[in-house]
Amino acid sequence: MKRLAKSAFLATAASMLSACYQMPGDAYRLAETRQTYASETFGEVVFSRISDDVVMHTSTLDLPGMGPVRSNGLIVIADGRSILVDTAWSDAQTRNILDYAEQVLEAPVSDAVVTHAHQDKMGGIGALKAAGITSWAHPLTNSEAVSQELLPAERTLTFDRGWAVGPSRHQLAPLAIYYPGGGHTVDNITVGIEGTNIAFGGCLIKGSDAQTLGNLSDADVRNYASSARNFGAAFPAADTILVSHSPPQGRRAIVHTIALAERL
Repeated sequence: MKRLAKSAFLATAASMLSACYQMPGDAYRLAETRQTYASETFGEVVFSRISDDVVMHTSTLDLPGMGPVRSNGLIVIADGRSILVDTAWSDAQTRNILDYAEQVLEAPVSDAVVTHAHQDKMGGIGALKAAGITSWAHPLTNSEAVSQELLPAERTLTFDRGWAVGPSRHQLAPLAIYYPGGGHTVDNITVGIEGTNIAFGGCLIKGSDAQTLGNLSDADVRNYASSARNFGAAFPAADTILVSHSPPQGRRAIVHTIALAERL
């Protein structure tokens, strides 16, 4: 596996006002991160090493009137292949991710899981389909995708007491996929990585200095706080909390998200 080039993960301030990002004032900046990770750019996407087998991908979409909006997902390497957690905003950016995994990480993407039905999470499903990569999503995500004018994932996940079970449990290992309940959206799922202290809260969990929960147009406001609490309980050992629209966080991000949600 080739090593990432060492450089600071510099993030310029970006107003976050779309489907999943924060309201203006919640800048995506270096001061929020717990440490500086080695990172490099490949095509239109920035890749940051979180651990030996976990790489965070960051893609950006320039939204009219709002400027560039960053969104994070993961590449998780296991047994010579990798699993993608969330696509980029577009097919072109997602192709960059697939090429990076194969050419740089030498771990081609075999499967992908998307965490809810918004463009920043599954706008690149077309690239996955073209590459013959199996994509997975919560059943609600695939039904919501149609109303969001997004392509649905190829397969649906099955859940028992919040945890993904069935064929996906083996196919997507070492991911531990958990549905905490509705929050940012009714379908938002979260991901832990077995054998690590890392969990991905997606758009459910906000950065520890976020001023708001962002856009709540598709939110489950009543259950947001309990769902964020469920996420924390599901991954009690995780102390590196990765989220969609801020740099890597600590567990304070979970506490802060719960506090914001309790004010709704």
